Amino acid sequence: MYVDYYAIGQRIKKIRKQKRFTQERVAESLEVSTVYISQVENGKTKLSLEMLVRLASLLDIDPGYFLTGISYHSRDYLKADIAHLLQECPPEKLQLIMDVVKLISKYKVISQ
Repeated sequence: MYVDYYAIGQRIKKIRKQKRFTQERVAESLEVSTVYISQVENGKTKLSLEMLVRLASLLDIDPGYFLTGISYHSRDYLKADIAHLLQECPPEKLQLIMDVVKLISKYKVISQ
């Protein structure tokens, strides 16, 4: 199995910058060096699962996002994929899809 540590590092960097954290602040909070954080962000060093979870906790994001690039807690994480699929559908299938979506949106989940 191939793990793209560069992509993981770039996602970490992106979220870190969005949260306005410096590498120094992240490193200090996680008790590691800034060189380590830089190497992780550039895919030059592999990070452990424990460190991935600690980083996710510090940056307040689902750890799965770093691995997949998908934030399942986001309301629009599938919109682009759905839009792409809809573009390829003929009109009769679009109507069927619309009918199914309407039914699903009206469905009430009953708590157990």
